[in-house]
Amino acid sequence: MAEQRVTQEQLMDLLRERAKHLHSRNLVLVALPLQSAHQDARRLAQVIQADYVDFDCELIQQMQADDWEDHVNMEQRGTLFVGKELAAGWLKQVAQRIQSDRPLLIGNVNLAVRYALDVAGALYDSSEKGLCILAAGGRIQGQTLLIHNTLPQTGAGAAAYELIRPSEDLPQKPTQAVQDRLL
Repeated sequence: MAEQRVTQEQLMDLLRERAKHLHSRNLVLVALPLQSAHQDARRLAQVIQADYVDFDCELIQQMQADDWEDHVNMEQRGTLFVGKELAAGWLKQVAQRIQSDRPLLIGNVNLAVRYALDVAGALYDSSEKGLCILAAGGRIQGQTLLIHNTLPQTGAGAAAYELIRPSEDLPQKPTQAVQDRLL
């Protein structure tokens, strides 16, 4: 499936339709504008009535429950593998939350970049159970979501959409006031 640049309304319609007709795998990658990605992901989840996973907040809660001070000390030393392992285990738990009766939308995935996590790969096989949407700030290149324009996320045959503002794609129409002055 080719990448598609869509407006917010088009994206909502596409995701609602996708939720009605499940396929063998149901992972959808969505690139959001970096400056509003967090708010856009939450809004999108509300509109399509999806369960929302705030990736960063929930991962930090896992780290706090594990041993927050130890994670902070390792981060300060530049040791990321313990946090990455914890995150990979937690993603398996998130994958279990995918259900056929309600979409699951994962947003606010900034720490995925820090830990170089393949979030899409961790969720892909579990998306056979229902619609799973990975919505992150970045861009689409081919069928790859580049979180923060750097960390690639792919899913074999996963739909990939890039949210655009209507003004980005359509030429600006002159306002009536400008037209009146010209006449």
